[in-house]
Amino acid sequence: MAISRPVCLALAVLACAAGMVAGWRLYLPLGLAPVVAVLFLRVASQWLLPLLGVATAGLAVSLLATNEGEGSLPDEGMNYGGCFALVLSLGGVLAAHRMLGMARAAPDRASRTLTEEAAPGEPAGAPLLHPDDRLASTLASARAFWTGVPQVMRYRQRQPDGSYRWFRTRSVPSYEAVVEISDLETVREEPMTHSPTFASPTADTVQAARTVEDLFGNGWAFDAAGAWIYLPLFAQTTLGLTPDDLNASLRDGDISWKLLLHPDEYEAVAIRWRHSLETGAPFRAEFRIRRANGVYAWAKTAAKPFLDTEGHIAGWFGTSIDIDLPKKTEAALRAKEFQLRQLIEAVPTMIWSTTASGTPTYANQRFIDTTGASLADITAPDGSASLSVIHPEDRQAARDAFGRSMLQGIPYAATYRQLRADGSYRWTATRAEPLRDEAGVIHQWYGVSVDIHERVVAEMSLRESEHAHRQLVETLPALIYCATPEGKPTYRSEKLRDYLGFGLTDKDDAERTRLENTLDAIIHPDDLAAVKERYAHALSTGEPYQMKHRLRRFDGVYRWVETRAAAMRNAEGTIVQWNGICLEIEDQVRAQEDLRLAQDNLARASQAASLAELSASIAHEVNQPLAAIVANSHTCLRWLRAEPPNHPRAMITAERIIRDSNAAADVVSRIRALFKQSVQPRTSTALPSVIGEARRLLTEEATRRRIRLHVDIEDGLPRVVFDRVQLQQVLINLLRNAMEAMEAAEGDKVVGIRVHRAEGDVQVRVSDLGAGVAFPDRIFEPFFTTKESGMGMGLAICRSIVESHGGRLWIESNEPRGAIFVFTLPVETDVAA
Repeated sequence: MAISRPVCLALAVLACAAGMVAGWRLYLPLGLAPVVAVLFLRVASQWLLPLLGVATAGLAVSLLATNEGEGSLPDEGMNYGGCFALVLSLGGVLAAHRMLGMARAAPDRASRTLTEEAAPGEPAGAPLLHPDDRLASTLASARAFWTGVPQVMRYRQRQPDGSYRWFRTRSVPSYEAVVEISDLETVREEPMTHSPTFASPTADTVQAARTVEDLFGNGWAFDAAGAWIYLPLFAQTTLGLTPDDLNASLRDGDISWKLLLHPDEYEAVAIRWRHSLETGAPFRAEFRIRRANGVYAWAKTAAKPFLDTEGHIAGWFGTSIDIDLPKKTEAALRAKEFQLRQLIEAVPTMIWSTTASGTPTYANQRFIDTTGASLADITAPDGSASLSVIHPEDRQAARDAFGRSMLQGIPYAATYRQLRADGSYRWTATRAEPLRDEAGVIHQWYGVSVDIHERVVAEMSLRESEHAHRQLVETLPALIYCATPEGKPTYRSEKLRDYLGFGLTDKDDAERTRLENTLDAIIHPDDLAAVKERYAHALSTGEPYQMKHRLRRFDGVYRWVETRAAAMRNAEGTIVQWNGICLEIEDQVRAQEDLRLAQDNLARASQAASLAELSASIAHEVNQPLAAIVANSHTCLRWLRAEPPNHPRAMITAERIIRDSNAAADVVSRIRALFKQSVQPRTSTALPSVIGEARRLLTEEATRRRIRLHVDIEDGLPRVVFDRVQLQQVLINLLRNAMEAMEAAEGDKVVGIRVHRAEGDVQVRVSDLGAGVAFPDRIFEPFFTTKESGMGMGLAICRSIVESHGGRLWIESNEPRGAIFVFTLPVETDVAA
């Protein structure tokens, strides 16, 4: 069964008393600690310090009894001493806690409209607000919640000494407004006019107004003529006017609302109010009401007539609800909507929207002006999008794409030709995104259409141009390729792919680069080192690449090609791509080889004819003086054998023999002069330029012989004075001899040319990897040769030219095989000296 509250309270007090008595008899005064704690929590604040004093005194007495007592008194003194020590510490903590709580609560009271906290010294539950202000505070809080308008009011609050002081508070709604709202503030501390007691039926009208006030927080009443008879005190303080102040306008022929209404709205409200007074029709209106601080706030007003028992109007009662927040919010929303609409209209694109099912709901003015179609024009009779502004050839694809987007809920994107107001069609890009709610359900589709006609036309033109250029590249009788700035192949023409027999990526692997794999697969092994060296040089320096080498065809046959590549640069001069071309020159190389053989045969025949002619000329020139010498010798011999010997005649004949011998010697001297070089003017020249010319002259021959020329020239060489033609003859002769020496050699064929400074001379070393020279001590002798078709005059002439320039020419062995021909030339200062 249920136990009543008094019974529970009595049982609790009995249990507490029993515990206290038991603790006292058992010398356990710690049992009193809960009672002390409750006492410190509930006692008035002015009793906190006396209680702490009593606890301090009890602690002192207990300690004194412990020190001076005998028997069991010291133990009891210790127990009570511990109890009072606990009371003192517990009481101090609770007293400090209460004082801090009161200090924090003091400023908070000024911000609350109502508090149920008891004043110090008063029983719990005693209110702090003045009885006359409690209702107004409650209504202010309610109005703040319902209207969203902050309520500022003044009220009287009771102080600890029992007196009342005026406070000002501001009640705000629990939600935040996004527009600026003026506070509803009272301007006087005292009520302005107390409502008098009216006799019936006027009293009934006022009572009806008060009933409305109780329901809605505001209510007022008029008499039958439209004069104020009741206005709540709160309304009087917020408006700063009493009913008498408001009724003063009636004497001037105006309605009693005049002092409250905004001038722009007075006439309209006055007409409606007079109509209600004359006809008894309910009065409803929205207008701005002037508050005491001069601020106008929107209010929604409604009034009804109060009829007496005979059905006559005895008065009017009604209410005014503050709608300043909704009105200003609505105005702000309209302004935002207008701003958004202006933004949408100002955006240089066509904007539209549809429902979740695809029914058009909006098209901005730019869409209408551009296409010449209104919202109704783009809506089909069944409510779907008609797509009438899309070109008939593109319409079905656009419809299918939008249908998929609606079905799957994915963004819509399409490019099509769209109708224009002038009847033309222009390429347009359209995108649309769905608008979803929190549950992910699509409610609207919003889309934009952008004119991209110029871009599409340009892209089409670019594609056509690209196709034409690609066709040009593919139809050229050449093998074309492209590569990155690092040399990685990125493109091969169809002819080149067919020629090689594999595609661009077919040789790729993870261990080596595409360039290395490609070169190893298509370049002849004898040409590979030279190609890599020359191509690496071009990539590092940006210089054009040009070389003749053998290229592997798809059937495994190597054929001669001439490859050229040049760098393509951007506006800043940075290489962005290498473009190359390969021309097959197999037939040319074969023709040149045949031509060379024919030239060699012709040279041999010419050489033989020249030698025969030279021999005949020598025989003819020498034969005459020799014949004269023989004839004169026989004559001289006959004169000496005569009896007696004819010495005078013999002497004359001997003189003739001497003359003819000198003539023969002159002939021989003239023949030797044919092999001597004539002295030509010499100039100071940079030696590397002559070496470069000699290399270029022999490049084609070296390529034909599958020989690589390697040049190493030391930087900063001094200038040398020499005959450019003669020195070029020396270099070409030495280089050709080196290439001929490696004709039968196997493996890598390299002719090296090294130029460097050696003491006071410039030294040139021409090396080969041939079989070497069998007779190095005789190699420079005239008419000594190791060749089957040689005359043995080349090296002799080379040595004579070098020595005529003040230099030396000799031969050394090359390791591991071959020979090195070395010659020196004095530097310019040495020659001048």
